[in-house]
Amino acid sequence: MSMKQLVQQQRDELYASGHRNLNMALSEGTIQQIDLMKKRYRLRSRDQVVARVIRKCSATVDPDSFVQHATSPATQYRRISPIIAGELADYVKQVQRRFRNIGYGPVFEMIFAEVGTDLSNTAVQLELIRSADP
Repeated sequence: MSMKQLVQQQRDELYASGHRNLNMALSEGTIQQIDLMKKRYRLRSRDQVVARVIRKCSATVDPDSFVQHATSPATQYRRISPIIAGELADYVKQVQRRFRNIGYGPVFEMIFAEVGTDLSNTAVQLELIRSADP
């Protein structure tokens, strides 16, 4: 089996298990941050970084609480197509609907702004906060 066939088989398995492709245009700066986080957290792909960012944000931020941010017209964009779990794609679509169906790129940039560069497990953080309260 060639490498191309192996990759296609893996993609087909992901789609069959409910994952979806979010084709998005992101600024160069955001892609650089994703690549840095990929190295920092020892993740294998941008897909994993995107999924963890969306998962963390969806656990802590309601889609209605987002405010649309304007971007500089000088911003350069590149396309990426991460494949993520269906429930994470649904969260992105919920945020997207609040802004009259803007592109996935600006939606992810808002989500990314909420999370920042900390991809630690939200459940662990919430448990630590609860245990600190008397």
